[in-house]
Amino acid sequence: MAERKRKRKAGVLLWFSLLLLISLGLLFGAAWMRAAEAEKEALEAELAKNRMELAIRRTTDARRAAIMKAKAEAEEEEEAQRISAKDAFLARNREELLMLVNPWNMLPEEYEPHVVEIGDGMYFDERAAGPLAHMLADAKKEGIIAVPISGYRTMEYQQGLFDDKVLRVRANGFSEEEAPAEAAKEVAVPGTSEHQLGLAMDILDVNNPNLDWTQQWSPAQRWLMEHCSEYGFILRFPDGTEEQTGIIYEPWHYRYVGLSVAKEITKAGVTLEEYLGKG
Repeated sequence: MAERKRKRKAGVLLWFSLLLLISLGLLFGAAWMRAAEAEKEALEAELAKNRMELAIRRTTDARRAAIMKAKAEAEEEEEAQRISAKDAFLARNREELLMLVNPWNMLPEEYEPHVVEIGDGMYFDERAAGPLAHMLADAKKEGIIAVPISGYRTMEYQQGLFDDKVLRVRANGFSEEEAPAEAAKEVAVPGTSEHQLGLAMDILDVNNPNLDWTQQWSPAQRWLMEHCSEYGFILRFPDGTEEQTGIIYEPWHYRYVGLSVAKEITKAGVTLEEYLGKG
């Protein structure tokens, strides 16, 4: 009897122990599940956060890339416009510096000279004023005194010079009909003078005030004829070129055409008309 009670008691304890173990297992299992679930949720939250940050970063990078691309395109467009403007300026500048004005090519009515005062009441093209001053200063360093006497001329001034020449030609026996053509050999008809461009300058030797062919032997003209191209000038009406230029030999008349062109013309030994294919 006592043995049976003991066995029953032991069985109860065993079952109780098993139930306790099962309960503890269930409790620990539930806790582990909750921990695992929490860890999973935390991991998913971290992944979601990373995905969001990545998406934001990609969006930011894309936006930054778009901004940089737009900026680069704007800079390229601006640079292209600068280059285009520069090319246009250089082309316009070259066109003006090489503008042909002679008895067969009138000064365009819309032409606007770019002149500045250079002293003694004279005006000269602003692009040529510096090279002219440099040329005369270098000549002076070598003991050569070259004196500029006539630069830019207005239409009215040129008209006065031409009318005066016509009167002097008539006084020498030419008829009223013949005088203008004869006068035009030495003084350009208004509208056909390079002086009206502001790019031509008459220069004399300090010891020879005569505006005639004797200038060619003066120290100033010998020096200028040899060196003027180094400053962007050419002797515009060389001896023996009247047929091409329409103007008699003028060993005092220099035209600014720019450094590279001046050297090309001088080296080739041609007139501006021939250089431009119009001589």
